[in-house]
Amino acid sequence: MPRKNYRVFVSHGWADRWVAEQIARRLHRDCGCEIFIDVFDVAKGDEFEARIFDELPMCDELAALLTPWSAQRNWLWVEMGAARLAGLRIVPILYGLTLAEIDKDLGGKTFLGGKNMVDINDLESYLAEAAKRTKR
Repeated sequence: MPRKNYRVFVSHGWADRWVAEQIARRLHRDCGCEIFIDVFDVAKGDEFEARIFDELPMCDELAALLTPWSAQRNWLWVEMGAARLAGLRIVPILYGLTLAEIDKDLGGKTFLGGKNMVDINDLESYLAEAAKRTKR
């Protein structure tokens, strides 16, 4: 059965969960997106890895919150890689870090260089585009 709404997977580091929750809430409330974010959707006792890999293919887009903390987190890169393999739109959201910093320390330019990223200060522009994708 087809989904009713555009679905966004919000990827983040644990230290950034409050910011990620705010992004998820705005995508849901203002854009009409269905959201998957671990802090809301992975229950205590769930097998984390299985939930992630079950949910990613059911999404249309991955919003990846890249911060100095999350960029050091292997799971963020695993989720982006899995999203890329699944053909999802990947939207990197930079907060407190630049692509040059990611590339210097993590080789991120290889993976993200062609992506049109959004700085957290331009989040409204991303939300407006997401709303268009949901036709809201």
